Amino acid sequence: MNKTVKIIFGLSLVTLVFILAACSLRPAITIPNEPIKIGVVGHFSGEYASYSIPMKQAIELAVEKFNQENNKVKISLIVEDDKTNASEAASAVNKLINVDQVNYIISAQGSGATSAISPIAQDNKRILMITLASAPGLPKTGEYVFRSIPSDVYQANKMADFIINDLKSEKVAGLYVNDAYGTGIKDIIDKNLSPKIVANEMFEASSTDFKTQLLKIKENQADTLVLVSRKETPQILKQIKELELNLRIIAAETVNDEEILKKSGENAEGIYIVFTAEPKDYLNFKEMYKEKFNEEPSAYSMYAYDGAKALLAAIKINPEVEKVKSNLLSIKFNGASSEFGFDSGRERIGMKYIIYIVKDGKAVEYTK
Repeated sequence: MNKTVKIIFGLSLVTLVFILAACSLRPAITIPNEPIKIGVVGHFSGEYASYSIPMKQAIELAVEKFNQENNKVKISLIVEDDKTNASEAASAVNKLINVDQVNYIISAQGSGATSAISPIAQDNKRILMITLASAPGLPKTGEYVFRSIPSDVYQANKMADFIINDLKSEKVAGLYVNDAYGTGIKDIIDKNLSPKIVANEMFEASSTDFKTQLLKIKENQADTLVLVSRKETPQILKQIKELELNLRIIAAETVNDEEILKKSGENAEGIYIVFTAEPKDYLNFKEMYKEKFNEEPSAYSMYAYDGAKALLAAIKINPEVEKVKSNLLSIKFNGASSEFGFDSGRERIGMKYIIYIVKDGKAVEYTK
């Protein structure tokens, strides 16, 4: 191969690389009469599958209903399991975009995995509908990222308000899971309660021993504990009792889980939990879900259903990505999780947080 041929070959190869790169950034072309593909990625195996599987089923229910009611536009789902792992989540989304040519992705994942995939969706101009991750700021990734579950800003501010005005705490400690969810709430609590914070402790997800952190909290004589945990909660509450910590506990919404409260038993009695006010189910979603899957939906299934419903409504108007993106901002309806819509920052609106208290193993609305 002479020098001229080598140069031409080299230039052609570079041109091809640029063309392929440019193509990957363009939304897939919608083919008339072909089903529109929506990717669903979530924790469908692994530690948090109990959160995500009922959400996947809620999305399937929304799509089934949509397909039954619409003749011109049909939807097919491509489901990817991230195995509760952020790296697997990124790989799954890249596969959905580059292999399956999907323009729309619904995420049923925690904040850590969602943080990994949001920039990928944004950079490739694919719409991402977040239905579980609630860490502050995720939609700020960019204009293609929407969220159907309320931001943790709301629940953290409610916790802070309750600590100041109802509990009238003077010495506040925090025990937070060390991920995007935990640190997001911690930052807001610190901002609101800075003079009253006497200890902040972190733990890794799935830890089993919290005595070192709890002893530090005890040494600082905290009167109130902000607890942000998930499956670790029963063991944390058990060790709080063993160490004889005299604390009022206010926990994040993830503790309001039937399995967690059952495993916690009497150790959970009297703790406060921040959670959304009982929503008005305008769609009879719970009954539809039970009829279809012969089980109760999870606490987060309604957000998945409404997020899917909003995306489907925008696709029905016009399936081109840029049109769907702009149409989502004007979508409003009465959904499974009460009134539904997005603000200008693509955050969910229409929800309100209140305080619950655990009595006889159940979280009931707290009244003064």
